[in-house]
Amino acid sequence: MKFTRPMLIDKLLTLAFGSIFLLLLACSDAPETLNQHTTETPPPVTNLSASTAFLDYAASTNLLQIELARLAIERAQSEEVKVMGEHALKYHTHALNKLRATVGEAQRAHLPDSLGTADQGIVREFTSLPAAEFDSRYRDYIISSHSSQLERFQEELLKVEEKKTRKWIMEVEEHLRERIQLAKSDTIAL
Repeated sequence: MKFTRPMLIDKLLTLAFGSIFLLLLACSDAPETLNQHTTETPPPVTNLSASTAFLDYAASTNLLQIELARLAIERAQSEEVKVMGEHALKYHTHALNKLRATVGEAQRAHLPDSLGTADQGIVREFTSLPAAEFDSRYRDYIISSHSSQLERFQEELLKVEEKKTRKWIMEVEEHLRERIQLAKSDTIAL
């Protein structure tokens, strides 16, 4: 079968018009879909609350501090570190309970109630320390962990507008600052 020039042009024109027609059919729904999406507006955000990730972090750090405080009470050689542990146990238990009471029921359901794997590893590490090393390592850990927690809490405070959560964060920040200073001053006595 031999194509002549007019036949070839007819075939190409048919193919081109057919393609254009199919393209128009495919795109005919786009303006309606586009208009549907552009007319919807998200609900206004008037009251930002703490992120789920931060609440998980805050609860987890309190759980870890509670466990380490129990170890300090049991294993510390100096009376100062035992007292630090007793204070930490009391404070972090209170802070965790207050956090649970502060957040809404939906957020409370997502708060951890036990230590994560990494935190369990930290507890195992402290459990296996020789008695002579425990006090200094506990103080060092309080300084480093409370310093990093303080930074994280300060970052979150810039984002949160909800009054009860802001108040809780500010109370914890104050505690962290006090404990860092106390741990640093007690380190001199070692």
